[in-house]
Amino acid sequence: MTTYKEQQKKKQYYVLLENCTVQATFGNLKKVCEFMNGKEFYSYHTLVRKEFPVSYKDYKLFKVKHY
Repeated sequence: MTTYKEQQKKKQYYVLLENCTVQATFGNLKKVCEFMNGKEFYSYHTLVRKEFPVSYKDYKLFKVKHY
C-alpha cells in the first residue's frame, strides 16, 4: 500500500490554455473534454493517444506534476 506522500508525488494535472491565458486546471482528461464540449477541440479518445503538450488552434493542453 502506498502512502499519501507517494500518491501526491505521482499526481499530475492538466492545464488548459487559450491564447496563453489559463482557462482551467483539471485532475483528469475526461473533465477537460466535458469542459470543452461544444467547442472545437479533440475528443477524449484522440487526446488519450496524443503526446503532451497538445496544441489545437488557439488551445494548448499541458500535463504538469503536482508539487
